[in-house]
Amino acid sequence: MGTMDPRDQALLAACPVIAAPRFGALPDMGNGQRIIVARNGWFVQTRLDWLDSIAALGHGSLPMRLPYGEVAEYLRFSFGVLPIRLIEAFVVASRESLPNEAAGVLIYSRRTGQLRLAMCEPEQTSPVHIRYRRPAMADDETVAVDLHTHGRAPAFWSGEDDREDQGIKVAGVFGLLDRPRPSACFRLVINGLYVPLNKHPWREPQGEWQEQGVVAPRGEGWMQRVLWRWRDRHLP
Repeated sequence: MGTMDPRDQALLAACPVIAAPRFGALPDMGNGQRIIVARNGWFVQTRLDWLDSIAALGHGSLPMRLPYGEVAEYLRFSFGVLPIRLIEAFVVASRESLPNEAAGVLIYSRRTGQLRLAMCEPEQTSPVHIRYRRPAMADDETVAVDLHTHGRAPAFWSGEDDREDQGIKVAGVFGLLDRPRPSACFRLVINGLYVPLNKHPWREPQGEWQEQGVVAPRGEGWMQRVLWRWRDRHLP
């Protein structure tokens, strides 16, 4: 047998592939990413200081009945839930830039375990485009949520958004900022995999939203329920 190319060894070390246990639990993992082959499909598990998730790379049973265990999708944030108060503060600050677009980030601190809002300094901005610099961060900080606006236009994911949304983060876009109630789209970005997060206060006035980590039936938007129900004091 030949020896594996060192470059392939490095790739597997950076993103291992494991089989889901049938009779036990998944082995622990540190910060990083791995692919899980399971009886019910292929999954990517991602762990960062602020994120722990398992997302399906494809739904449905595989054509071949693999002798492995099944895996359930989930999403958990170490800081709890996406903070409505900070996101609303971003909307208020962004309205000052109308009719132009604006951008900001929610920065996670490993030391405090909390998020803070920072607006991004625009290098070039217009009603249909923004180019910006992210704010300076401490050594223990990282961007968890990337936010931008479409000014008076509706919220949607543009081709430019798809090209720029790389790495691992939660992304959010707000539109109709000239109206009392703006619209928004949220998604989890995992290295080119986009998972919609469709349950949030800027889409539906009120609803029963599941908390993070609760497994929802496949096909009913398990990750869409990450922005869990907020009490009446959080909702208009």
